[in-house]
Amino acid sequence: MYTLQDVLIDTLWIMGLAGLLATLSYSSWYRRERGWRWGHVLNLPRTLVSLCLSLAAFCLGLALNGVTGYAPAPWWETATWSLLALLFVIQTGLYGLAGIRRGWDTPMEEKKR
Repeated sequence: MYTLQDVLIDTLWIMGLAGLLATLSYSSWYRRERGWRWGHVLNLPRTLVSLCLSLAAFCLGLALNGVTGYAPAPWWETATWSLLALLFVIQTGLYGLAGIRRGWDTPMEEKKR
């Protein structure tokens, strides 16, 4: 029998995947409108913030699922998912600050030609 807690935790990682797909869809449209290449669009804070936030939700959902599941996952698996979620949250904050300071359409790394 599923509980409300199980449903909410499963919703978290499913929404993470949905956010990932929505980000890629939006990025594809934005790339076509601007005439940019994928490498350029995937280097923008506009894209990286939503990608990292979606991946953080996915990792957090899997970590919580490992802790609260009917058969709990090994501790190292839960710790790994938790660490990945934390790293993605930190990256989200860093990309968000870069977007606020330098602009959302300024690439994170400039390529030297």
